[in-house]
Parts: sequence; C-alpha cells; structure tokens
Amino acid sequence: MVAAFVILVGLGVYGSDAMSEFREHSNHNPRYVISVVEDCESGLRTSGYAYAPSGGIMLKQVNKDGSIGDVCTD
Repeated sequence: MVAAFVILVGLGVYGSDAMSEFREHSNHNPRYVISVVEDCESGLRTSGYAYAPSGGIMLKQVNKDGSIGDVCTD
C-alpha cells in the first residue's frame, strides 16, 4: 500500500479528479491485491469504483469482510 501511494504521488495522479473520486467511493480498507484486467475505464460501477488510468486495473481493494469482489463489472 505504501509503495503504491509513493508511486501515485510520484506520478502526480494522487490529486487528480479520478483519484479524488476513487477516494470518495473507497471503503477505506488499506488492503489491496494485484488484479490486472484489460479494457477497463475509470468510473463508478455496481462492483465499486474502478481506477484504471492506463485502461487496466493494477490494484483491487479488499472488501471489509476480507472477500475480493469482481473487478470492473457493471
């Protein structure tokens, strides 16, 4: 999590509109798993908020109950 934060700050995206929207819809659980999907655009979905600056997800936030939900689905 710390490494991801440092990378995001280093790239200058932490303050972007998309990242602000991601933080707004976050469950505030600091646990993430690596999850890469293709053809995904950033935005709010029924499965949660997808932050995909390059069209693919790299990190998926773990649900509060410890489960890992679907990524980038409607």
